[in-house]
Amino acid sequence: MLLYLQKFSGGFMDLDYFLDQYYQATHIPVSFFQDRALVSKSSLSLQDFNLPLILLNGLSDPLPELWYSYTSEYLYFGGFTVEEENGILFVGPVLPSECLPRQAETILRRLGRSAKDSASLRAYFAGNISCDLSALLAHLRFLQYAFNRKKEADIARLPFTWNIPYPVLEDIPIELRQSIDPADSWRERTLISYLRYGRLDDMERLLDEEFVHSENWNTIPIEYMRSYVLSANVMASRTACQSGVDFNLINGIASHYLDKILQARTKSELPYLFYDFFRDYTRRVARIQQLSSHSKTVRLINQYIQSHLYEKITPTIIAENLHGNCSYLCTHFRKETGRTISVYIQECKIKEAERLLSYKDFSIVTIGEMLGFSSQSYFCSVFKKITGKTPKEYRAESFS
Repeated sequence: MLLYLQKFSGGFMDLDYFLDQYYQATHIPVSFFQDRALVSKSSLSLQDFNLPLILLNGLSDPLPELWYSYTSEYLYFGGFTVEEENGILFVGPVLPSECLPRQAETILRRLGRSAKDSASLRAYFAGNISCDLSALLAHLRFLQYAFNRKKEADIARLPFTWNIPYPVLEDIPIELRQSIDPADSWRERTLISYLRYGRLDDMERLLDEEFVHSENWNTIPIEYMRSYVLSANVMASRTACQSGVDFNLINGIASHYLDKILQARTKSELPYLFYDFFRDYTRRVARIQQLSSHSKTVRLINQYIQSHLYEKITPTIIAENLHGNCSYLCTHFRKETGRTISVYIQECKIKEAERLLSYKDFSIVTIGEMLGFSSQSYFCSVFKKITGKTPKEYRAESFS
């Protein structure tokens, strides 16, 4: 077993001691691999269900020098190459919040384990600190510097695939009962269908009539209701991603609603979160599909714009990311849609500004900055040109 690593000022690091002490200080599990074989890990006494090994084996070779990944169950993990030993330091997995019973059962099914191990798995995560993605990335940068004396600004995101057979989420019904009422099954299938095709008006009507104001919510205990809404969020986010919305964008939105669902303390909050995230996902799918062109190039341009609304976007930036010729993309887009890419970018950003203005969370100045406008005056000018109103007037009408 590897015990020491050549490190620091020509001395040696006791690896087992380091991993154990790092866990004691941070409560973030760490493991060391060579050739994808586990060599050492922190807290040997903890039952971790071989998660580090299974998660590492769900990544494709070759691994970059510094990387992170996550699963649809919100398991975050990452790692880097320890250069002198040609090994991998694996950090995680961690969850952004408490591991709920339904969440634990889902992970166990991924592992091919029985749901009776749910208490043990939840105890494992309860012993670890809750850690969101930004915190995990900070730990990765620190450890990379400690081991390799490198300061890395960028950490590669890797796609993850469970290598253990498991039914896809769409095959798992969102249910709380052993039997499903045919009417409930129809409502759920219709809801997913509206989301997949971006039918926002139909979605809102169905949510109002059949879900949000349904008396059935009152008969369900809050923890069962929370599990239902969590499952719906996972299924809805997966459907939006399959419909063309950017994976990173959807993951961020899903995590945002996950936090809100877990933080909800009353039954009355959960139906409205259910309503909010279905509308949110459907609206984003509708945006992807709103251009009438059947051109794949136009769809890719639209998808990039919708996924980067909170960043600076120009035709040149789009061309660089799509590995295309800027002049060709601009000409093709205008021919297919009747408008320039620059005008369409402004329209999309202002549409998002309208959504943000309908809430009181952000000031007009903040919204302009979030959407990448160079100044408040420019934001207001573009907003009025497209909508015929100033942001202040639009917000006032929204709350009148």
